[in-house]
Amino acid sequence: MNREQPIRHLPGGAPLDDPRSPIIPPDAAAARLFAGHAGIDRESGGIDLLCRIVAGFAAVPYENLTKIIAKYASVSPAGRFRDPERLVRGFVEEATGGTCFSLTWCLGAILASFGFRCYPVMADMKRENVHCALVAAAADRRWLVDPGYLIGEPVELSGRPVRLAAPFGTVELRPRGSHRYDLYTIAGDEVKWRYRVKTQPVSMERFLRFWRDSFDLPMMHSLQLTRLTDGGHLYVRDHHLRLLAGSRKINENIREGLESRIEAEFGIPGRITAEARELIERMKSTWRPRERGDRPPSRP
Repeated sequence: MNREQPIRHLPGGAPLDDPRSPIIPPDAAAARLFAGHAGIDRESGGIDLLCRIVAGFAAVPYENLTKIIAKYASVSPAGRFRDPERLVRGFVEEATGGTCFSLTWCLGAILASFGFRCYPVMADMKRENVHCALVAAAADRRWLVDPGYLIGEPVELSGRPVRLAAPFGTVELRPRGSHRYDLYTIAGDEVKWRYRVKTQPVSMERFLRFWRDSFDLPMMHSLQLTRLTDGGHLYVRDHHLRLLAGSRKINENIREGLESRIEAEFGIPGRITAEARELIERMKSTWRPRERGDRPPSRP
């Protein structure tokens, strides 16, 4: 039996000098590009600067279009990773973003370039270790920073429940035992559990392994995009669009003109959506029996 080779490189091809280290290294080029685009300088510091960077980065959308394209463009797991500078450049030039792993890595590298010490942490949803976020240190306290869930501000890990307002309602972080917190969203009377984050750091090697494995998760079988707008939280899955604004929900079928609608709502060029859509349809076509005679025998 062939064994998978361990990951030896960071995104972008840099050697993984210490796979046990949980600290995300800085990326000065990504930080300069992001700071220039978001209008962030170093005049302030501490928690104020952390909040400004996190708020600015919340404009970067969650989208798996570029991840789907990367999956089929490279057979090498390391070649599928998007390094921070490439992700920020994609956002600046084509309004693209990433999923939780690339967003977490990118924001961590930017924060590190501004002098913040931060490390990745994993979270469980319906499956273990399928979501990730950051823990950053500022003002002698620890803060949860979650760019993949589009939470536009750091949330203090104080060991006590914390609530904060978001465009789509209220977010509540509740401690659950040692080094664990549950995150809920609240819209009107509706309370939904979203994930359980484990705030102990994971090594670079484990984080990259989880990132590599994420290319085979079920979420890669559909187009998924989310972004924060002035009107609320905009969410697209395949041809279904939903806008959440507190207890108000607006649903729309955008099958007709999908590419142009995503370009209008997110700014992502239609050719990117079209390419990702074609790749998913091509993949799904392999699931369907080609001809009746090709079908495998039925199970008894």
